[in-house]
Amino acid sequence: MNALLFSLLLASGQASGPVVHATDVKSDAMDPLTDKFADALRKAIPKARHMKPWSGDQADDLYLTILWPVTEDGKRFSYAVDLMKKTEDMVTPDRLASLTGSCRMAEMEPCAAGVVAKADKRAGD
Repeated sequence: MNALLFSLLLASGQASGPVVHATDVKSDAMDPLTDKFADALRKAIPKARHMKPWSGDQADDLYLTILWPVTEDGKRFSYAVDLMKKTEDMVTPDRLASLTGSCRMAEMEPCAAGVVAKADKRAGD
């Protein structure tokens, strides 16, 4: 009986686990600090539940966009990142989340991991 129920759940997709979106990181900024933050975001994506790194082989359906260059203010930096979902027309993507804040320069990777964790919650909605 349990095997039959499990196979029915698998067939309906309810037991297949979370949907995982190929996710890219994009930025128009060309400065070393923004590049470093973008790399930290990319390194954090594999730890997400609903996102996986974009490999270039498949279409990315989500992306994290760094809206403007990451700015340094003493021992801290500020960022603004949107989680975007591609749409059918590819002209106007849907904004799923806007994430802004500041972190210590020495904590860039944990900060990026926090940004990805917040985006991951929205990706799973």
